[in-house]
Amino acid sequence: MSAPYSDGGTDHTSSQYTRRPSRWPALAMVASWITGILWIVVYYVDPTLPVIGDLGNWNLLVGFMLLVLGVVFALILAVTVVVSARRRP
Repeated sequence: MSAPYSDGGTDHTSSQYTRRPSRWPALAMVASWITGILWIVVYYVDPTLPVIGDLGNWNLLVGFMLLVLGVVFALILAVTVVVSARRRP
């Protein structure tokens, strides 16, 4: 007689359980942070560059929004890691 809670012979090593989270949130997070910091640094070093000079102090908003976007990607990465960890047996 079989156990009342058998898994029906399913294989727990299927791609559903061993799938790793994608790397795009981590790459986007790092790229966004580096771009945001470089945007602010370049604005302070040479505020007369063509695109940067036209924006004026709005450059700080652009740089900080890129940093915030990096935080959003970090949250997406954290959620995907937690969800993929729950799927593993």
